Amino acid sequence: MATIRDKSKKFHKFIKGLNSKYASALPDESQPLLDRFIFYLFFYSNPVTYAKKASKALTDPKEFASWNEVRVSTVREVTNILNECKIKPADFLAPRLLEFLQKVFEEVDDARLEVLTERIAAAENAKERKDIIEEAKDIISALPGIPPWGATYLMASLGLEKTLPLDPHTDAVLEEQALFGPKDRTVPQKKRVLKALIDGVDDFSPVAVHHLLVEYAKRDLKRK
Repeated sequence: MATIRDKSKKFHKFIKGLNSKYASALPDESQPLLDRFIFYLFFYSNPVTYAKKASKALTDPKEFASWNEVRVSTVREVTNILNECKIKPADFLAPRLLEFLQKVFEEVDDARLEVLTERIAAAENAKERKDIIEEAKDIISALPGIPPWGATYLMASLGLEKTLPLDPHTDAVLEEQALFGPKDRTVPQKKRVLKALIDGVDDFSPVAVHHLLVEYAKRDLKRK
């Protein structure tokens, strides 16, 4: 039976191969986290080109100058733009996007999720830092309108956790690659495997790895 070290090496090699094939699916690290995450929400079940087009359309000065302006727009307006960009399911995503943006604005008084890590950096001592980190995690965990694994994505992006989201695409890919053992059937067991696998990958961020797995699942798994 393969050890977790063997599986980690196999996983790392697999990710390197995906990177050479699907680099266009990686998030643009020069963009604010909110931009990257909204792109991800569209990208998860749509082609990369459509997701990029939709993200760009929603921040086009001719439509909305910022995510704050998107936040106060109507569901119909956002749905129409998503439909124009061929994002599916637009009727499902539009109201949830607005709900998410509203909560982000309420919690950080801004449309910048980086505010959460800035608060942590401003902590004056270890106890205050710990309390602020827990508060940030609570805020992220309570954000509405995002998939169940969305909070893990955001925490990993902000450096609050080092792990991979456990979502249907990731689950399917790791099953196909035989990276889950016969006893790894429960969510906690699978999360432990994900944590061990990503700990062995130093040259890709957890979020970058996740994007590559999602793209592989969308484009390769469905054809098998």
